[in-house]
Amino acid sequence: MATWAARERLRTGLSLPLRRSREDPEERPTEDGAPARGGWISLVTEWLNLVCKWFLFGDRPFWWVHESGYYNQAPAQVHQFPSSCETGPGSPSGHCMITGAALWPVMTALSSQVATRSRSRWVRAMPSLAYCTFLLAVGLSRIFLLAHFPHQVLAGLVTGAALGWLMTPRVPMERELSFYGLTALALMLGASLIYWTLVTLGLDLSWSISLASKWCERPEWVHVDSRPFASLSRDSGAALGLGIALHSPCYVQVRRVQLGIGQKVTCLALAMGLLGALSWLGHPPQASLFYVFNFLKYTLWPCLVLALVPWLAHSLSAPDAPPSRSS
Repeated sequence: MATWAARERLRTGLSLPLRRSREDPEERPTEDGAPARGGWISLVTEWLNLVCKWFLFGDRPFWWVHESGYYNQAPAQVHQFPSSCETGPGSPSGHCMITGAALWPVMTALSSQVATRSRSRWVRAMPSLAYCTFLLAVGLSRIFLLAHFPHQVLAGLVTGAALGWLMTPRVPMERELSFYGLTALALMLGASLIYWTLVTLGLDLSWSISLASKWCERPEWVHVDSRPFASLSRDSGAALGLGIALHSPCYVQVRRVQLGIGQKVTCLALAMGLLGALSWLGHPPQASLFYVFNFLKYTLWPCLVLALVPWLAHSLSAPDAPPSRSS
């Protein structure tokens, strides 16, 4: 459950209504736009996680128990799950690293809100405790699923929290649309350059895909969206989509709007419904078409969550203007 909750679609879908209902025109800059900050930090962190995995070559437990040779005399009995058979290297944990970084601005924004409403030290600590508890649950779930070793989880947690702390005050919120387009291009070209440089040097970066396919109990559990270039197309699309969302008329109209409880519930329902529909579409079986589809899908994703959904929630529940009185 914690692994599922850590996936980007739920992080993005939930952080929007929870944060939007607290936005206020008088808020400090560090608290404004927590969903957009989380989206930016998430895509940058996932890109860094991808590059780190190419250099660190971490094994995953579900194939290591068979390949290490330690259990030749007495084969280890391990139980795999549909989420176990990821095809990328294991170090550091992407789920822990990305979740820790992306939820940092949400946690700090909630902490600031609670601090203005309560003097209790325990109440003020609740957002931080919830943040740490959730990350601990994600880490333990990754170990239980045989997707990561404990040291890979610890590396992901520490690195993710550090990146969240470093990047939250430095998120480029007021940039031109061209900046986000160039960022998407830079992410794609930068990762491709690193990849082909390492391949030219004689490194086999597809080694983990071969091992995952070899030792996964069921072939249908080996998903194409867990491959390294799937995350690259996802990050590039999200960078472009974030820029489009932040410059859209819908986002401009609701950026400083304070949403009520009913609007928050509507926002949550609309977000989860639209994101569920996107996930239901599936993906093409061909790898090249999948990467194009994945790019377009995640370009649309921020536009829905950051702009269209809150605009719809506000528009559907906005009170009608009172009729003007004749003099």
